[in-house]
Amino acid sequence: MTVNEKPVVHIIGMGSMGAIIAVNLLEHTQCEIVPLFRNVAKCERFVNEADSIITINKMCPGYEGENATVIQKIGRVYAPENYPKDEPIRNLIVATKTYQTQDAIRPFLPYINSETNLILVQNGLGVLEEIKEGIFAPETKQGCPQLFQGVIAHGAYQVSEFMFNHACDADFKIARLPWSHHDMVQSCELVNDDSSNNELLHLLTKPIFEKRFHVLHMTYQEMLIGQLFKFLLNSCINSVTAIVDALNEEVRDCCHATFSSIVEESISILKVVYQPLFDYEMEYNGKDGYPTLEVTKTFQLDPLVDSIIHLCCVVGGRNSTSMRQDTLNLRDTEINYINGFVVKMAERFNMGPSAAKVNKTIVQLVNLRSGLNRARAKKTQALI
Repeated sequence: MTVNEKPVVHIIGMGSMGAIIAVNLLEHTQCEIVPLFRNVAKCERFVNEADSIITINKMCPGYEGENATVIQKIGRVYAPENYPKDEPIRNLIVATKTYQTQDAIRPFLPYINSETNLILVQNGLGVLEEIKEGIFAPETKQGCPQLFQGVIAHGAYQVSEFMFNHACDADFKIARLPWSHHDMVQSCELVNDDSSNNELLHLLTKPIFEKRFHVLHMTYQEMLIGQLFKFLLNSCINSVTAIVDALNEEVRDCCHATFSSIVEESISILKVVYQPLFDYEMEYNGKDGYPTLEVTKTFQLDPLVDSIIHLCCVVGGRNSTSMRQDTLNLRDTEINYINGFVVKMAERFNMGPSAAKVNKTIVQLVNLRSGLNRARAKKTQALI
């Protein structure tokens, strides 16, 4: 694929993660960002009410005064109804909620083909399997894009429709996605080739952006370690802060036992689902052309839980998780793709009714919080 000097990057999902990626790309690279909104009405609000501007307030240490607010003006935005019929999508970042992925991509499928680079930047697991079996299934005859995954550890939340707080400055892991678990192990040569010859990966690994946004480009198995770590982190902090309605720092001194129960049970199930990763040290460590991984050490229970608490409740202590924000704003949550994924995998692999009892309870409690908030809002509205 030809690498353009100023590539065009379309983004579906201009929530907190999509917004901070967009603003940082505009700030630190030469590219054009084109948000794809769900309808024309939102395009018009962005243009007319926000003056086509996205604002990021950087709350991380080291940013203060004028440096703390970054404003970027976007040149053009589209919805499915007014997207240019003759413009293929070469680079697409999908940062929607997990459960919105297929519906968000579907209207733009006519502009996606085998040369499109599509990167999923989302919490949770299971989306890849869903889109492979859904919108990109063989019977659809849809041109399958080059698929990548982004695992973002940055913490951010929405202040208003087009303004966001960047509350935790962390890293952004990226890798090419395999179409099958049988292709889970990749060589370092594939990573080097994508950095040089793939337009989107070449952009995301530009030296200044790579440094400022802490991008780590790696093999899938390396990224999967980070993805599972982030998944376990989200399984703890997202669900618990949503249930008890708290900022991250508020649960710091009382969450260890709950987090340990969630993590211990989840790891036992993930070891079955991602067996090639957990066998990797024995089969690939020391082999030429493949990275050396510390899988066992990464998923040791006590250090892992301590690390999750430090990252979430100390480094990202001022953050309000996306799941808490969803429950507060009466939106659907991603619980079925986080703790619910573990429950689903325990059932799929016939691990028994007690294998995922902790995570099943967490799912029920998040749904209870969502239902309670909606019932209270409905009651309040009836009194007005």
